[in-house]
Amino acid sequence: MRESPLEYNDIVFDAKPDAVPYNYRISYKVTQLCLIMRICGRGNVCSLIKLHMISCALISNDNMRKLLEFTEGTGTAPIVRFDPSVNRALTYAIAYGLVEQQRNAKYKLTERGHRLAEQIKLAGDLMVIEISNLNTLAKKLTEAKANELVDMWRTKNVDN
Repeated sequence: MRESPLEYNDIVFDAKPDAVPYNYRISYKVTQLCLIMRICGRGNVCSLIKLHMISCALISNDNMRKLLEFTEGTGTAPIVRFDPSVNRALTYAIAYGLVEQQRNAKYKLTERGHRLAEQIKLAGDLMVIEISNLNTLAKKLTEAKANELVDMWRTKNVDN
């Protein structure tokens, strides 16, 4: 006995939920940004470019090393990846009342965001590597140093 041919209607594709990598989860990114502003920001304030630079550095030890070397004047300009998830997380952080955008376009941690960052730091077993790296970087990446990097990109790529 021969089987009947497979019909188009017999084929079903069900979408399965994909796991989202931790570093793209909105809760992780929002918390990361709060930690960046708390540990590396002057007065809990950072520019968008500085947030992107530090977020990119947190992706790998090599990225962090290059950013540290640049801040210390011993390395060349690091490559910074501008990640759309940082912008999206900022939008959520503002909506959650953790961050506010100032008139000078910089972002400031609110009291609520400050408490979140402190709670994560005190937990002792959350975002340990990120906190360690941020403490190493601390206040070394100033807004002036971040702007210096931006100016280097402009002059280096002026012909492009």
